[in-house]
Amino acid sequence: MNHIDKIKALQKKAGIPADGIVSSKIWLNIHYLLFGSVPYDINVDSIIKAIQKKIKVRADGYPWNKTWDVLYELLIVNEVKIANELPVDLHNKAILKNMTKEVIPFAKELINLAADQGINIRIMEDAQNKLNAAQLKSILPNTEERYTIYNFGLAFEVNILEQSAIDEPIAKPNSAMYKKIAKLGESIGLTWTGNKKAITQAADFVLRPAWAVRMKEVDMVKELCRRKKENINLLAIL
Repeated sequence: MNHIDKIKALQKKAGIPADGIVSSKIWLNIHYLLFGSVPYDINVDSIIKAIQKKIKVRADGYPWNKTWDVLYELLIVNEVKIANELPVDLHNKAILKNMTKEVIPFAKELINLAADQGINIRIMEDAQNKLNAAQLKSILPNTEERYTIYNFGLAFEVNILEQSAIDEPIAKPNSAMYKKIAKLGESIGLTWTGNKKAITQAADFVLRPAWAVRMKEVDMVKELCRRKKENINLLAIL
């Protein structure tokens, strides 16, 4: 695979046009994929250097071939390998299958990170509030204030499982482990909605798009509606 193909694959993953053309847009999106946030310094050279430092290649601000090779390996190849190697939890597998596509990588990563800490978690989707694609596309202008990020499937709940006396996994609604889960989620760009002073109970994680960090809720919902209607990735930095 040549480097143009690798760039296109990274663009596709980021949800932006896969034209193989390198611009500030792809660097902003790669930064978001790696750090879970928009860079404070939006100078392109600074963004590239931060990315290169993160992936441990020469941080000179020049996107040489090694940079693309490592990014492709890290964000495309390794993600597929990890997904194939993970033990299958039938419940999580079923939930992930029906989740909003933009949220799935974050939910999978959280499951992996928790497993690395010896914590077994179960993903629960907010099916009651999530609207399907047709419903979202039919939202009328100037009615967006009725909706929230939950309606777009950009949120999910996590339950911690522990073994029971008969060796069956059961959900623990109260556990000190939720504090660890909250930190793990926030380390990859998710927002924990529970009590941050005393994290002992299950709560939702919300995936607020990086482009909406400084937006009012209603303005964010309007943009999410527009993206749904035009089939644009909900998280892509355009």
